[in-house]
Amino acid sequence: MLRVKLLDPSALPPIVAHPGEDLGYDVFGLDSVMLASRQTVRLRTGIAVEARHPQTGAPLGLLVRDRSSMAARGLACTGGVIDAGYRGEILIVMTNLGDAPIELKAGEKIAQMVPVPVLTGAVEQVENLEDSARAEKGFGSSGR
Repeated sequence: MLRVKLLDPSALPPIVAHPGEDLGYDVFGLDSVMLASRQTVRLRTGIAVEARHPQTGAPLGLLVRDRSSMAARGLACTGGVIDAGYRGEILIVMTNLGDAPIELKAGEKIAQMVPVPVLTGAVEQVENLEDSARAEKGFGSSGR
């Protein structure tokens, strides 16, 4: 469940075209903006949200991800973790990766928010960690 507070009279609530099938909620930009080549901006949405698991009511975080239509235009979301307890305006950090300016119009779908469970717990500092099969093997250790 996604609870939404509109912070601006022009704001649009997120939508999900196919509930139970679509992974994320489409989010709309509040203002028209021209993104210059290689420019990064914070785009206002005019909304605040509260995400909860539909069956348990447990708090959910949200990951802000690219919409495929934006990525195809050379726009990428370059930030994107919304903590479960955040109640301020959702801002979308977007970068124009292309060589030409790109215009976004007010009311255009600019990103999607994907709900995720909150699994963080307390941090415990220890002297040793349990052994594992992988151990300290890192980059490329599983083959090419």
